[in-house]
Amino acid sequence: MPREGSDSLTEYASRNTEFISRVLAHGDEEARAYALALLANSGSVEAIDEVQAQLDEIRREIR
Repeated sequence: MPREGSDSLTEYASRNTEFISRVLAHGDEEARAYALALLANSGSVEAIDEVQAQLDEIRREIR
């Protein structure tokens, strides 16, 4: 049974993958923790995959 609010978390995570990626790449420890919690609780494998792809792109830009 889905948790209450999981649909809104999934929608937010799916619509804000670029922002979440930037927080994970450049945020402080607390900001990264919130971003990871958001992804973990969203239940969206697609959002996680998209964030990973964007983090890979950020890594290439840094090199």
